[in-house]
Amino acid sequence: MTPPNLSLLLIMGCFWLAYLVIRRLLLNPIAEVTDERQRRLDDAEATWSAKHDEYTTATQRLETELEDAARSASQHRAEVRKQALSERQDHLQGAHEEADQRLEGALQTLDRDAQAARDELRRRAGTLAGVLASHLLEREVAR
Repeated sequence: MTPPNLSLLLIMGCFWLAYLVIRRLLLNPIAEVTDERQRRLDDAEATWSAKHDEYTTATQRLETELEDAARSASQHRAEVRKQALSERQDHLQGAHEEADQRLEGALQTLDRDAQAARDELRRRAGTLAGVLASHLLEREVAR
Protein backbone atom coordinates (compact mmCIF):
# COMPACT_ATOMS: atom_id res chain seq x y z
CA MET A 1 0.00 0.00 0.00
CA THR A 2 1.10 3.45 -0.63
CA PRO A 3 1.18 6.04 2.06
CA PRO A 4 -1.58 8.71 1.84
CA ASN A 5 -0.77 11.77 -0.17
CA LEU A 6 -0.60 14.56 2.37
CA SER A 7 -0.18 17.22 -0.28
CA LEU A 8 -3.91 17.06 -0.97
CA LEU A 9 -4.62 17.76 2.69
CA LEU A 10 -2.03 20.52 2.70
CA ILE A 11 -3.57 22.12 -0.44
CA MET A 12 -7.05 21.87 1.13
CA GLY A 13 -5.73 23.46 4.35
CA CYS A 14 -4.08 26.27 2.38
CA PHE A 15 -7.30 26.80 0.39
CA TRP A 16 -9.43 27.04 3.52
CA LEU A 17 -6.89 29.25 5.23
CA ALA A 18 -6.74 31.53 2.17
CA TYR A 19 -10.54 31.51 1.98
CA LEU A 20 -10.86 32.54 5.66
CA VAL A 21 -8.25 35.29 5.26
CA ILE A 22 -9.85 36.59 2.05
CA ARG A 23 -13.30 36.37 3.60
CA ARG A 24 -12.23 38.21 6.77
CA LEU A 25 -10.09 40.85 5.09
CA LEU A 26 -11.90 41.33 1.76
CA LEU A 27 -15.34 39.78 1.47
CA ASN A 28 -16.74 40.76 4.90
CA PRO A 29 -15.71 44.48 4.57
CA ILE A 30 -17.13 44.57 1.04
CA ALA A 31 -20.37 42.99 2.30
CA GLU A 32 -20.52 45.51 5.15
CA VAL A 33 -19.96 48.41 2.73
CA THR A 34 -22.66 47.13 0.34
CA ASP A 35 -25.04 46.53 3.26
CA GLU A 36 -24.37 50.05 4.58
CA ARG A 37 -24.86 51.43 1.07
CA GLN A 38 -28.14 49.56 0.69
CA ARG A 39 -29.29 50.81 4.12
CA ARG A 40 -28.44 54.39 3.13
CA LEU A 41 -30.27 53.96 -0.16
CA ASP A 42 -33.32 52.57 1.66
CA ASP A 43 -33.20 55.45 4.18
CA ALA A 44 -32.79 58.00 1.40
CA GLU A 45 -35.68 56.47 -0.55
CA ALA A 46 -37.87 56.49 2.57
CA THR A 47 -36.91 60.10 3.27
CA TRP A 48 -37.54 61.09 -0.35
CA SER A 49 -40.89 59.30 -0.33
CA ALA A 50 -41.93 61.09 2.88
CA LYS A 51 -40.78 64.47 1.56
CA HIS A 52 -42.45 63.83 -1.79
CA ASP A 53 -45.72 62.95 -0.05
CA GLU A 54 -45.37 66.08 2.08
CA TYR A 55 -44.67 68.15 -1.03
CA THR A 56 -47.63 66.65 -2.87
CA THR A 57 -49.93 67.31 0.08
CA ALA A 58 -48.68 70.88 0.45
CA THR A 59 -49.04 71.48 -3.29
CA GLN A 60 -52.62 70.21 -3.27
CA ARG A 61 -53.42 72.33 -0.22
CA LEU A 62 -51.92 75.42 -1.86
CA GLU A 63 -53.79 74.75 -5.12
CA THR A 64 -57.02 74.42 -3.15
CA GLU A 65 -56.30 77.66 -1.28
CA LEU A 66 -55.42 79.37 -4.55
CA GLU A 67 -58.67 78.22 -6.14
CA ASP A 68 -60.62 79.41 -3.09
CA ALA A 69 -58.82 82.77 -3.19
CA ALA A 70 -59.49 83.12 -6.93
CA ARG A 71 -63.16 82.27 -6.40
CA SER A 72 -63.39 84.74 -3.51
CA ALA A 73 -61.63 87.45 -5.53
CA SER A 74 -63.97 86.85 -8.45
CA GLN A 75 -67.02 87.19 -6.20
CA HIS A 76 -65.59 90.32 -4.58
CA ARG A 77 -64.77 91.79 -8.00
CA ALA A 78 -68.33 91.05 -9.17
CA GLU A 79 -69.79 92.71 -6.07
CA VAL A 80 -67.57 95.77 -6.40
CA ARG A 81 -68.33 96.01 -10.11
CA LYS A 82 -72.07 95.77 -9.43
CA GLN A 83 -71.76 98.47 -6.76
CA ALA A 84 -69.70 100.68 -9.09
CA LEU A 85 -72.25 100.27 -11.88
CA SER A 86 -75.04 101.15 -9.46
CA GLU A 87 -73.15 104.25 -8.28
CA ARG A 88 -72.42 105.17 -11.88
CA GLN A 89 -76.11 104.84 -12.75
CA ASP A 90 -77.02 106.97 -9.73
CA HIS A 91 -74.50 109.64 -10.75
CA LEU A 92 -75.75 109.56 -14.34
CA GLN A 93 -79.34 109.84 -13.15
CA GLY A 94 -78.37 112.78 -10.91
CA ALA A 95 -76.47 114.42 -13.76
CA HIS A 96 -79.44 113.94 -16.11
CA GLU A 97 -81.81 115.45 -13.56
CA GLU A 98 -79.45 118.39 -12.96
CA ALA A 99 -79.03 118.90 -16.71
CA ASP A 100 -82.81 118.77 -17.17
CA GLN A 101 -83.25 121.36 -14.41
CA ARG A 102 -80.59 123.60 -15.91
CA LEU A 103 -82.12 123.20 -19.36
CA GLU A 104 -85.56 123.98 -17.96
CA GLY A 105 -84.15 127.07 -16.21
CA ALA A 106 -82.29 128.13 -19.37
CA LEU A 107 -85.44 127.64 -21.47
CA GLN A 108 -87.49 129.66 -19.01
CA THR A 109 -84.87 132.42 -19.00
CA LEU A 110 -84.73 132.31 -22.79
CA ASP A 111 -88.53 132.48 -23.00
CA ARG A 112 -88.57 135.45 -20.60
CA ASP A 113 -85.81 137.20 -22.54
CA ALA A 114 -87.54 136.47 -25.85
CA GLN A 115 -90.84 137.75 -24.49
CA ALA A 116 -89.12 140.88 -23.15
CA ALA A 117 -87.42 141.36 -26.54
CA ARG A 118 -90.78 140.94 -28.32
CA ASP A 119 -92.43 143.40 -25.96
CA GLU A 120 -89.55 145.85 -26.44
CA LEU A 121 -89.76 145.34 -30.23
CA ARG A 122 -93.52 145.97 -30.21
CA ARG A 123 -93.01 149.02 -28.05
CA ARG A 124 -90.31 150.36 -30.37
CA ALA A 125 -91.90 149.18 -33.61
CA GLY A 126 -93.36 152.56 -34.42
CA THR A 127 -90.11 154.36 -33.77
CA LEU A 128 -88.12 151.78 -35.73
CA ALA A 129 -90.56 152.00 -38.62
CA GLY A 130 -90.14 155.77 -38.71
CA VAL A 131 -86.35 155.52 -38.62
CA LEU A 132 -86.39 152.86 -41.35
CA ALA A 133 -88.75 154.91 -43.50
CA SER A 134 -86.55 157.98 -43.00
CA HIS A 135 -83.50 156.05 -44.18
CA LEU A 136 -85.29 154.55 -47.12
CA LEU A 137 -86.88 157.78 -48.24
CA GLU A 138 -83.86 159.84 -47.29
CA ARG A 139 -85.98 162.45 -45.68
CA GLU A 140 -87.46 163.02 -42.30
CA VAL A 141 -90.73 161.21 -41.62
CA ALA A 142 -93.10 162.25 -38.85
CA ARG A 143 -93.31 159.84 -36.01
